[in-house]
Amino acid sequence: MIVLETEHLLFRPLKISDLDAMAALYADPEVMRFLGGPRSRSEVQSVLNSYIQEYQISGHSFFATLLKSTEQFIGHCGLLNQEVEGKHEIELGYILAQPYWQQGLALEGTQALKEYGFEQLHFPRLISLIPHENQASIHIAQKIGMQYERDVNQWGQDFQLYAVKNLA
Repeated sequence: MIVLETEHLLFRPLKISDLDAMAALYADPEVMRFLGGPRSRSEVQSVLNSYIQEYQISGHSFFATLLKSTEQFIGHCGLLNQEVEGKHEIELGYILAQPYWQQGLALEGTQALKEYGFEQLHFPRLISLIPHENQASIHIAQKIGMQYERDVNQWGQDFQLYAVKNLA
């Protein structure tokens, strides 16, 4: 079931059969550099289960992100329920496998998800929690119209909180 389609990407709900591809993604130290480091297969299984459950409950979460031309799993992008400093927020996040970096795919995917979150799900705002050192993600957040709001500590890690409001 394709939820969203862009020029180069397809988005669908994650499923249990994505475990091998996600485990490979989460095992890559460079991919996970700003996300707490590589994860074991059992940790990835737990994360995958939570994303599937969140989708079933709220209708949004991380989506499997597929390269449209081959339908190959290249990562996941989505809209996650988060509590930040006691306030409910919707976080726009993404993780792509290294071979798909610096091709404009993260920008294409995040822009499409921003529009989906605003136009289809009617969220009033979206945030991204980005480590200070992750300049590539900061650049993408700015390109889709997000602006720096403040520094936050979440899960014992320091982040910059970027946000964009739904002006519709």
